[in-house]
Amino acid sequence: MRGVKGDTMKMLSGSVLLLASEQAFAHAQLTQFPNHDDASAVLIPASVVLLGLGSILWIWGLLSEVRGGRSRDAHGSSKVDAG
Repeated sequence: MRGVKGDTMKMLSGSVLLLASEQAFAHAQLTQFPNHDDASAVLIPASVVLLGLGSILWIWGLLSEVRGGRSRDAHGSSKVDAG
């Protein structure tokens, strides 16, 4: 059961990073303020980095969860016998 919690945390962390990426990009595009060009020069690359990291974590957690489910099914620890 320990691996399932870790996989969920990877997916949750990836989702938070994806949301942070969206917010950074939105602020770079929509907010007008005196130093807009300087802020855009920081926020747009930051959003790309956050998008990449969030995607990697989310996909890693998803693949780990799928692979972990297969190994638990193969060992019979997650199946409940009806008979």
